[in-house]
Order: sequence, then C-alpha cells, then structure tokens
Amino acid sequence: MNVLISIDGVSHQTFQEYAHLFTAMNYSCCRKLTTTFPSVTFTAHATAITGSSSYKHQVFDNIVADRDTNKKISLYGDDDAICNHSLHEQTLFYSLARQGKRSCCIHWPLTSGNPYIDHLVTESSSKKRNQGIDRGSVYVLDEMAAEEVIHAIQSESFDFIAARFIGYDAMSHKHGKHSEQALSCLESLFAYVERIDSSLRLYHDSFNLIVFSDHGQSDVRSFFYPNKELAGTNWRSHMENDELLFVGDGSGAMLMYSSLDRERNEEIMDYFSQLPEVQSFYKMDIHASSSYCPVAIMSLQHEVCGEDVGPDERAQYEELKSLHGYHAEAVDEMNGFMVCAGHGLKQNTVIQQESIMNIASTIAELFGISHACEGIAMRSLMREKVQHD
Repeated sequence: MNVLISIDGVSHQTFQEYAHLFTAMNYSCCRKLTTTFPSVTFTAHATAITGSSSYKHQVFDNIVADRDTNKKISLYGDDDAICNHSLHEQTLFYSLARQGKRSCCIHWPLTSGNPYIDHLVTESSSKKRNQGIDRGSVYVLDEMAAEEVIHAIQSESFDFIAARFIGYDAMSHKHGKHSEQALSCLESLFAYVERIDSSLRLYHDSFNLIVFSDHGQSDVRSFFYPNKELAGTNWRSHMENDELLFVGDGSGAMLMYSSLDRERNEEIMDYFSQLPEVQSFYKMDIHASSSYCPVAIMSLQHEVCGEDVGPDERAQYEELKSLHGYHAEAVDEMNGFMVCAGHGLKQNTVIQQESIMNIASTIAELFGISHACEGIAMRSLMREKVQHD
C-alpha cells in the first residue's frame, strides 16, 4: 500500500520547527519541496497527482477564465470546464486503475466525477454532511479525513490512498501563519499523520507513506486591485468590452487574460511593471495550451495581496492575515516540505530540494507501474531494490 498525505499551506521554513517529530521515527526528509506558480492549492495538487505542469493539466490557478470570453470560472466547486475526463486521465488514479489497482481519495481538489477512484470523498460532500455542527468546520473536516484514511487502511481494500488536510491553511489565512490557532491546528494534523503511520504498521507488512505540503504562506501587509487600476487608464473600455481582465482571489499572483494584440498586451504589462506592488510578469505560451491559459501571470511583491474586484465592486479579502501565490523563486517561503517512510524508501536520508512535480512518478515507481507525465521519480529517496506494492 502507498499513501500520500497533503498538509495544505505549510512552508518548508515553518516545518523545520517540527521536523524532529519525523526524524525521530526514521523518516527521510526533503527540506524544500519546490511548488508551482502560482503557488496555490488547486494548481499544486493537480501537479502533484498528475506529475505534469499547468500547460498539460490546465489548472492555472484556483480561479481561471476563458480567454475567448474573459468569463471567470471558479474551480472551488470542481467545475467541469477543468475537472473533466481529460484531467482525470492524467492522474495517477488512472494509471493505477489500468493496472487493476484500487484507489481511495479524501478531500483532494478536482476529483469530482473521477471514474478511476474507487472510494471518493470530496471536500464539498463532507461540508454538506456536517452543516450545523458547532465545532470549527476545518477541524471537523480534517478529523473526518483522518478517520476515512485510517478506515481505508484497516479495510485492506485499497492499494493507494490520497488525502488532504485543510486546517492549517485555513487558520493561517484567518489568523496568520504563526498564530496560536494555526500552529495548534498544525500540531493536530501531525498527530493524525502519526496515527496513520501506526495503522499502516499494524495492518500492512509492506507500505510507503509520503507526507508533503503543496505551498507555504506569507504575511499580508497591503492590497492591490489591478482591475480597479485598469479602470483609471485608457484600457478601461477594453475591460468593459470583456477584452481584458485580471483574475485572482486573494493571492500573490494574478492571471492576465486578454484578446488584444501582442503590442497592446506588452504596453499593459510595461505599465503595471512600473507600479510598486508588482514584482514581475511571466509570459505564457498560449499557443501550447487551451483557452484557459492566461496571456501572462503577474507576480506581486512580497506581502502584497491581489484581488480581481472591478471598479464598483467591494474587496472581499481585506481581513486576510496570510496568503500565497507568489513565484517561489522570488518568495522562498512559498515552497513546501516532504517527509517519507516505508519499505521502498530510504531511512534517515535528508535531501535539500525536490519538485512537487516528481511525486506522482515516485509513487508510480514504488508500485512498479508506468505513468505518463513530465516528472521523474525521486530516486535519491528510494531504496535500490524497491518492493512493489
């Protein structure tokens, strides 16, 4: 059995305070797991489970837009514009199903309707089941996720389990990345991981457990609204005609969608690049991707929070205490961590850096199956003779 656990939102810097919990159990550790850009939940989890970049899996952010119409599409409800058969067939679940392997998936983004998952519990379905409960919803959801994982392990019915814990990320956004609420939640999540580890050792003679974080967190100091900025320029009419739009939901990155010609897009990027809130633009190859690919992605300066509200709309994220999304090469705390233990993995090995894109290939290698993707297996953490599960 192979188990993959995501702890949403924990930077590699924050994790260093807790690394001893895992080294004491002979886990191997990747000190820095480089994340995606934008460094957001949906993009990072899509990359982790497919082993490919946004150009292939099409998940460019938590919210995207159709470049032909500039209409926004929120992925929080697993919108089938992105969460569809094309994405499902890129996942590790598909490769495992082709080999007759059974998968269980708990609270992983963009999995609704995936026919290659044998037991699926989505975050939205768990929220519906727990309406009216007085306890903090994220604590309840993470407790449910832990119980589902442990039950799946004990059932001995699955070959692969993938699950995500959301509490630390939510508490960080609300109270701050180093707040008592966020760190208390994080400690409870590590306790869940310890229970999962114990269950694996009790019920399975051979197993591998990989625990990682998809991205980190940054403090919020100021706010920036690029569509409001556009409204004060000569480009306002293009925005009003649905030819130009910045998309982002309380993030350090904003997607730029435009149907204008290259010269005008360059002018717009040059204008915004002079503003103190903007770090840089990263141009995208729109010809190599779908209509959901932005023309460019704007990375904001560290601790600046961007939001895509229009000229007459009210901002929604002014109470946000921490965020992510920035380009990880510019803001190092966007990167996550990874620890692992098991029969196919080395003990007590420390490596400095790996990529989140290589997780799917590593698990495929542990299973001894092929998985078509861009990533490569993390062989520096694997035993030379892997016992396939």
